[in-house]
Amino acid sequence: CENMDAMEKKLKDMNVNYIRKAVGDKESGTKIDQLFFNDPDGYMIEICNCENLELVPQGSLGRIRLPTDRHTPPLSTEPTSKS
Repeated sequence: CENMDAMEKKLKDMNVNYIRKAVGDKESGTKIDQLFFNDPDGYMIEICNCENLELVPQGSLGRIRLPTDRHTPPLSTEPTSKS
């Protein structure tokens, strides 16, 4: 979600009960905000600004042995170099 405040306002305007939480990493200074609410069928919905997180691989892809002929599009397990 690009604008959590606008989303929260929309939920308030629609009289939707929700909970707002924040999760942060002190080391990196990264923080994500989360809004939780139930849809009409009772399923819990989470909306967050997860785009604030930087995805970092846990380890080298070279250690994973994936079949490269069964993925669409094909998956390369070789590291790519940045130009």
